[in-house]
Amino acid sequence: MSKVNELIQQYTSDALEIRRHIHRHPELSMEEKNTTEFISQQLLKYGIEISDIPFKSGVLGILKGGENGHTILLRADIDALPMVEKSGLPFTSENTGVCHSCGHDIHTTALLLAARVLTSLRDELKGTVLFLFQPAEERLSGSQMVIDSGVFENYHPDFAVGLHCWPDIPAGTIGIRRGSFMASSDTVKLTIRGKGGHGAHPHKSIDPVMTSAYILTELQTIISRTIAPLDSAVLTIGKITGGTAANIIPDEVVMEGTVRTVSNETRALMEEKIRQIVSHGAAAMGGECDIVYQKGVPAVVCDNHVVDLIEQAATEELGADHVVTLATPSMGSEDFSRYLEKVPGAMFRIGTRNDDPASSRPLHNAGIVFDEQAITSGASVFAGLALTYHLIPLLPPGHGCTPEVQNYPDFT
Repeated sequence: MSKVNELIQQYTSDALEIRRHIHRHPELSMEEKNTTEFISQQLLKYGIEISDIPFKSGVLGILKGGENGHTILLRADIDALPMVEKSGLPFTSENTGVCHSCGHDIHTTALLLAARVLTSLRDELKGTVLFLFQPAEERLSGSQMVIDSGVFENYHPDFAVGLHCWPDIPAGTIGIRRGSFMASSDTVKLTIRGKGGHGAHPHKSIDPVMTSAYILTELQTIISRTIAPLDSAVLTIGKITGGTAANIIPDEVVMEGTVRTVSNETRALMEEKIRQIVSHGAAAMGGECDIVYQKGVPAVVCDNHVVDLIEQAATEELGADHVVTLATPSMGSEDFSRYLEKVPGAMFRIGTRNDDPASSRPLHNAGIVFDEQAITSGASVFAGLALTYHLIPLLPPGHGCTPEVQNYPDFT
């Protein structure tokens, strides 16, 4: 048994108490005051220095090893979701209307456990480890706050690594993927303008409801006829508002949606085609359309060399049979991607599924239950990685990334 696993076994009972405390006391994005204080107390107890960079919430711990070397940033997100928990756990949320249904309590505990293990192995550590407990991932805004605070300019991390729960793979395993890992996230708001009138006399009006229906249908042809079949893109119009009564044709209809892609080229193409279809479609129906296209976070594209080292650490600490290669990227999004615009890095999944059907529910489901074995799996890889990451040669941001369409697997 490795030194990492010996220490993890020694500290697991404490880690479970920590996880259940965090789970009982979830806090929303940018409201993680108590969570931040609790994490800080644990880090100080372990003997880890806390950065004096002023975060509104969140905390950065610093551990300098016994020898000089690279600096790695390990990240966990700490915020919860605005949902009523229905898991039935004995340590269910005590903050009504807020719960950890995305597993951020697992992420936070795994990083705290890794921090405690690495403190015990400080003399064997070559370089510096930054333990970043990031707020506001659910708003996809916390990473930008961290960047704006000067973390990268002050501490100069060479690599960044994050993890995320994944109910699609068994507890005790981790999932890795080289290249595209998670999708970009952009939003589009369309205000379709016509000319209102009486529902009994549509020929005297320009109907924005009919125009919106036409545009809604045409937009999906981008996915089916413009995007390559082996590429991945999602365009979902999730909100349509307009009208006040059944017999009144309104002046305008507002449509709002999300756009997800896994490559920069497809991301640009989606915006171009959406603008074309919307403007031409509205004109064809006699109306007009205002388009607000807001760029969100980019896709998470994992550096191949960093993934190699994650795989090596996981094989050493968990065993090769506990490392799963993920066949496809997720169309979900993660603001961790902003860090990868600054330095090379990667994310990996920690399996949370067991025999309990509730553990197979999707993320953000109010009744999902996470197998707590994921804590030790994540901590083992984090700690093992921190002890070996100095073996990676320093590379420029983006080296080894493979976001191009031709690198995607054949999904047949």
